[in-house]
Amino acid sequence: MKRVFIPAFALAFSAAALFFTLEQGALSKGHGHGGGHGAMMMGAAMKDERRELKLPAAMKVMQKEMMRRHLDTVADITAALAANDTAAAAEAARVLGWSPQEEQRCSKVEKMTGESGFVELGMAVHKKADELVVAAQEGRRDDALRLLAELINNCNACHKTFRH
Repeated sequence: MKRVFIPAFALAFSAAALFFTLEQGALSKGHGHGGGHGAMMMGAAMKDERRELKLPAAMKVMQKEMMRRHLDTVADITAALAANDTAAAAEAARVLGWSPQEEQRCSKVEKMTGESGFVELGMAVHKKADELVVAAQEGRRDDALRLLAELINNCNACHKTFRH
């Protein structure tokens, strides 16, 4: 029990600290959840400096739905690693891996919007998931946790750059 509880507590504490740090940084730059929402709550509206991905409404809905599924997958990976189930973490992370289909989706968004850099940022997320799969398959839980943090930071880099 102690062997699972302590790593789970450490993981939860680290995630909370990471969230707090990222949220504070985002608020100070006007990039809270609503692209300036945090700054508005503090009394000063700030311009959202992120580049807008100009996509048809239906495609925006699909993309946001896909990102929510990605968050569900990150939660599954986190839960598996907290339970020290590296096999389940690898299986969950495999869903986020880079594939020809993922490249096609990212390329389509980049071409439709004319916004360069989208493919590279997307690729960074998905290729990090591939690295996480390998670490988890090999039972290297600490490396898998580090890679998960890097994956989340890659997600954040994209969200700091682009908005809908």
